[in-house]
Amino acid sequence: MNPSGKNNLKFFLIIVSAVTAGLLVFQVFGKSFLPWRLGLDLVGGSYLVYEADMKDVAQTDRASVLNGLRDVMERRVNVFGVSEPRVTTAKVGESHQLIVELAGIQDVEEAIKQIGRTALLDFREVDQTGEGVDAKLNFRPTQLTGRYLQKSEVSSDRNTNEPLITVQFNSEGAKIFEELTKLNVGKPLAIFLDNELISMPTVQEVISGGNAQITGQFTFQEVQRLVSLFNAGALPAPLSLISRQTVGASLGLDSLNKAITAGAIGTLAIILFLILYYGRLGFVAALALIFYIVYALAIFKIFGITMTLAGVAGFILSIGMAVDANILIFARTKEESAKGVSRAAALEEGFRRAWPSIRDSNISTMLTTTILYYLTSSFVRGFALTLFLGVLLSMFSAITVSRVILRAFIKNNTNNNTNYVANH
Repeated sequence: MNPSGKNNLKFFLIIVSAVTAGLLVFQVFGKSFLPWRLGLDLVGGSYLVYEADMKDVAQTDRASVLNGLRDVMERRVNVFGVSEPRVTTAKVGESHQLIVELAGIQDVEEAIKQIGRTALLDFREVDQTGEGVDAKLNFRPTQLTGRYLQKSEVSSDRNTNEPLITVQFNSEGAKIFEELTKLNVGKPLAIFLDNELISMPTVQEVISGGNAQITGQFTFQEVQRLVSLFNAGALPAPLSLISRQTVGASLGLDSLNKAITAGAIGTLAIILFLILYYGRLGFVAALALIFYIVYALAIFKIFGITMTLAGVAGFILSIGMAVDANILIFARTKEESAKGVSRAAALEEGFRRAWPSIRDSNISTMLTTTILYYLTSSFVRGFALTLFLGVLLSMFSAITVSRVILRAFIKNNTNNNTNYVANH
C-alpha cells in the first residue's frame, strides 16, 4: 500500500474510533452500560474523618494497624453499595486518621455506625459435610479471638525464601491455640475478620508456645495485606468520628452542571481562536481537539476513574495543553513555509522540530502530576490523575491525529491546485 493509502486508512480508523468513543461517552448504549463514576462533590454524599486511638499500639506496629483498618473500612463501605470505596490514611501531627468518602450513599447514619466499629478477628474450626461438588463447610466459633493475638509479622522461609506470616499469641491465647491445634491436626483452622473469611490454613502439627507460621503460595503483597488485617483485628485501635461534611445531591448536580458548562464554553473559545488565527490549519486542530476530548472521556469511563470537581478541572486544563502542542507545530510549519518549502514538506518539518519541545514540556507536567498523586490528599490526586492521563493522550492527539488529518488535507488541497492549473 502506498503512503497515501496508508494515511487514508489511518484517517478512516481515527473517524471510526472517535465515533465509537462518542457513542460510549454520551451513553447511547444505555446508562447501565459502563456508567460514569462520580465523586461525592458531584453526586452528593458524606466526607468522614476518623481518628484511630493508637495509645495501646506499639510505635512500630502503628503503620501496619492503620493500613489494616483502611482495608477493613473498605470492606465495610462495599457493603453499602458504594461503587468505588475511597478510604485513605493520613497523619496530622500525632493524630492517625482515616478519611472515608461515601459518594451517593443513602443511609449515611447506618454507614457511620457500621464503619466506625472496632475490627473483630476470630478463629473458627471447620467441619466438612459431603464430598466433591456437594461438599459444604461449616464453621464453629472458638474462644480464640484477636484479643489474644499479640502481633503478626511478615517473614520468609529460611530455606526457600518464600514469604510467610508469623503470629504470636499471649500466654492465655497460647494455651487455647495449643488445644485447638491438638484437635485439628490435618484440618483447616479458619480466620475471620468482621465475620468474613480472610484465610483458612491447615494445621500441620500441635503448636505450643504461642508462636506459629502461616505458609502457602503467597506473594509478598498478599502476605503484607493479611498481616495488616490480622493486626487491625488483634491490636485494639478504637475509631472516633472527628469530622463530617455532607454534600446534598442537588448541590452535587449543580456543581456537575456548572463544571460541564464551564468546560464547554472554554473549549468553544479555544476552537474559535484556532479557526480565527490559523484559518484552515486551525480548523484541523479544532477537529483533532474534539477527537481528543472524546477519546479522553471514553478512557476515563472505560477504566472506571472516579470524576470529581478537581478531576474535571485537571481534564479541562489538559485541553488547553493539547492545543499548546498544535500551536507549536503550526509556528514551526509557518517558519518553514516562509523559506519557500512546499506545504507538505513544511508540515513534516514542523512536526519534527516541534516534537522535542512538546515532549519535554509534557514529560515535565507528567512528573509533576505523579508527585502530586503520590504525596497529596484524595482531592488533589483526582486532579493529578486526570491531568496526567490527559497530557499523555494529548501527545498522541497532537502528533498522530493532527498529522494524519493534515496529511489528508494537504494531499487533497495539492490535487485541487494541480487540476486547476491543468484546466487553466
